[in-house]
Amino acid sequence: MTYAGARAVAALLLLAIPARADVEPFSHVLLDSLLADRVDDRGRVDYSGLARNPHRLDRYLAALAACSPESGPERFPSDADALAYWINAYNAFVLRGVLDSLPVDSVEEAEGGLEGFFRVRRFVAGGDSLSLDEIEHSIIRPRYRDPRIHFAVNCAAVSCPALDSRAYAAADLDEHLERQTRRFALDPAHLKLENGRLRLSSIMDWYGADFVEWFPRHRLKDPPSDPTLLDYLLLYLPQEQARTLRSAGEVAIDFVEYDWKLNRQPPGGG
Repeated sequence: MTYAGARAVAALLLLAIPARADVEPFSHVLLDSLLADRVDDRGRVDYSGLARNPHRLDRYLAALAACSPESGPERFPSDADALAYWINAYNAFVLRGVLDSLPVDSVEEAEGGLEGFFRVRRFVAGGDSLSLDEIEHSIIRPRYRDPRIHFAVNCAAVSCPALDSRAYAAADLDEHLERQTRRFALDPAHLKLENGRLRLSSIMDWYGADFVEWFPRHRLKDPPSDPTLLDYLLLYLPQEQARTLRSAGEVAIDFVEYDWKLNRQPPGGG
């Protein structure tokens, strides 16, 4: 859907919304059902099937274009409602960006490369034109200051933390973010102790400051005064794995090169 088209749909939807006091919270049901159908348990996306039938995605994008926490704050009664919106919006916009770029094997192959995909391409949220980078770095990160969001937003690449097969919702947002962070920490593609060295996702390098500056001190009885990346990861590892890392002492970290190939399901599944 073009920017002009999305704005037109947004205008029509806004006109159709009745003026009443008991405004319904923003719904993510369309995205939730789409993800359940098109994302497998490894976070891989059926882009071919989604391209053949993008109607739910486009209807959800039209809803995003019509309303956001900025344009319709009455539909977002809590910070959790607003954060769930922005995470879901990011993930839905990435899906549309991939569909518009097909056939490609990597987001690097999209028009303009990574710069074009994340910084140039525009999407509409509540009438505002935004890039993916603006949503992540000008809204989600500075506004909510929660390192777990790095495991919730998905950039359509193999090296991304897995895309979940359900949308985020205010009612269980904290639990959902916890599950996604544990899922990341338990995935050897993102974290693996090998020959005395810790192989870590580049996400932990690129956004290292987020994990130490926004360290959740309230979770520990005696939090470290100067937390490290390892301190953060230990919060989410099983006890045995955490003990192994602690007993290893000073561990050298190797950040794994990012693989930008599409997180697509193989033909025929599997």
